[in-house]
Amino acid sequence: MASLRFSVTFHTFLFFSLWVVEAHTSRKLISTKEQEVQNNSHLLKDGEFEDPTLYMFFKIDDLKKGTKLPIYFNKNDLRKVPPLLTRQEADLIPFTKSKLDFLLNHFSISKESPQAKAMKETLVRCNYKAIEGEYKFCGTSLESMLDLAKKTIASNADLKVMTTKVMVPSQHTINYALHNYTFAETPKELVGIKMLGCHRMPYPYVVYYCHGHKSGTKVFEVNLVTDDGKHRVVGPAVCHMNTSMWNVDHEAFKVLKIEPRSAPVCHFFPLDNIVWVAK
Repeated sequence: MASLRFSVTFHTFLFFSLWVVEAHTSRKLISTKEQEVQNNSHLLKDGEFEDPTLYMFFKIDDLKKGTKLPIYFNKNDLRKVPPLLTRQEADLIPFTKSKLDFLLNHFSISKESPQAKAMKETLVRCNYKAIEGEYKFCGTSLESMLDLAKKTIASNADLKVMTTKVMVPSQHTINYALHNYTFAETPKELVGIKMLGCHRMPYPYVVYYCHGHKSGTKVFEVNLVTDDGKHRVVGPAVCHMNTSMWNVDHEAFKVLKIEPRSAPVCHFFPLDNIVWVAK
């Protein structure tokens, strides 16, 4: 198998190493949505969504310089991020819903706790059958995610890692909250590439749910800035051009106020997500 270029491997290793250094002592699940709602409730007006994390979806017609959108780019406390296991460590632990009772006991998690429910939902989602035209997998270690990403979209090509980054002037601190962001530049479409979006799932150790579509997906590099100019966000955005196979109750349709399966759906990526792209 052809190896990844040094630059990709190094930056990926560095990206994950930051988590390991900060989080190796913690085996707790992340459960921050309730806190995020509390912290940002004062920013939401009547009739808007109480959960600020829903402010990630937008319409393809919004992809132009000058468009202003309310967006929430969350940041998890690295001290609460679960550990990243090696492949050897992860392979010793069952990763299936049928072993849920064993896993709860192994991680000392109560069956009736929110953490147990989150674990169950992650295991169920990771075992969903891919819909037509989709590829998907769950990576339980850095090595497995690299191998599966390469096998899925880039058997003989180089992989590129894209993440969402927040930048601020040196005299300011980053305020992670719901802000109005404006496209500072015309979004740049990455033409002729395959992509996988990897979303970190709630689990006692780092697990990524990765999925992509064999066709009908457009990937963009975006540059956004807040009204006060103190926050600039650069990173990937994805538009799913064919939503005809999506669940009619998908939250994106409700957020965008469009008929289910009737139009493309675009979204930004949280700060702890990863996008793999390859020619």
